[in-house]
Amino acid sequence: MALIVREGGRTLPDALSEIREAVDFCRYYAARARADFATPLVLQGPTGERNTLALHGRGTFACIAPWNFPLAIFIGQVAAALAAGNCVIAKSAEQTPLIGAAAIRLLHEAGIPGDALHLLPGDGKVGARLVADPRICGVAFTGSTETARAINLELARRSGPIVPLIAETGGQNALVVDSSALAEQVVGDIIASAFNSAGQRCSALRVLFVQADIADRVLTMLEGAMRELVIGDPALLVTDIGPVIDAAARETLEKHVVRMTREGRLIFRAELPPGTGHGTFFAPAPSRSIGSTNSSARSSVRSSMSSAGAAASSIRSSSRSPRPVTALRSASTAASTRRSARWSGAPGSATSTSTAT
Repeated sequence: MALIVREGGRTLPDALSEIREAVDFCRYYAARARADFATPLVLQGPTGERNTLALHGRGTFACIAPWNFPLAIFIGQVAAALAAGNCVIAKSAEQTPLIGAAAIRLLHEAGIPGDALHLLPGDGKVGARLVADPRICGVAFTGSTETARAINLELARRSGPIVPLIAETGGQNALVVDSSALAEQVVGDIIASAFNSAGQRCSALRVLFVQADIADRVLTMLEGAMRELVIGDPALLVTDIGPVIDAAARETLEKHVVRMTREGRLIFRAELPPGTGHGTFFAPAPSRSIGSTNSSARSSVRSSMSSAGAAASSIRSSSRSPRPVTALRSASTAASTRRSARWSGAPGSATSTSTAT
């Protein structure tokens, strides 16, 4: 948990949840290995023949994990490949190599042979060389859609057997709220989905559609809740949002705020608390945009809380009638950090989700 907080920038509750998820992955794939790999499956033979299906490992798998779930997804990929009978070369994210190293060390201590499991830390160039190696028999990847597409193209160029790619990339997740919803519960769910893990999840809320009849009350309540979010040291239980993953992410957010301000759409900019000025922190900054559809004119509020590479979350209100309605658009926040120095005030280098659960 200390490494997840210090290197990944995740809050203590998120770190605990991540360890629990990593444990769940190990138990799940162990159960699937017993169920699917223990004995061959006897298939139906309608004409009297005997057909069986047996599952076996393919060879050496490359497991390439993201920084937003530096332990859970990392362990999940490795455990799945090992349980299926493969050897594994695991590449942790360049922002979170210490977590990957600790996880591999624990797996070796638990009995996984060193010859069957290797750690290969590095940046995207290392991952590209790994994927291109003809000895790799399969790839498990979690990250951006662009990188997954590049891996897919690289594997497709190979001659010989088709190399499987298991890819988990980003998404655009919507929540629809009608007038029967309890506003207090809706706001709590929105905050949890959009800002837990600082929004660094492919499952984080991106678009919220709110019925016009309740839009004003929900959006007012949501703005108040966003202002109450505590940004700061992720090692403190009081913290809701830690730092974004790196300086490049914060720079992207700042450019977004400048653009929204220039276009006259910025509603407010929350202030960062004392002590966060030298870290890669970013405060909520909702903005309003005007758009239209065939059925109604819409105004939307966009809260810039996302990191570089994180998809914007948006909240829009809809109405069956052509009257104006209000919408809130909120970008999710990424709250990872490359080193503890990011939130303790020391400088750090910049690098660049997702996936997760």
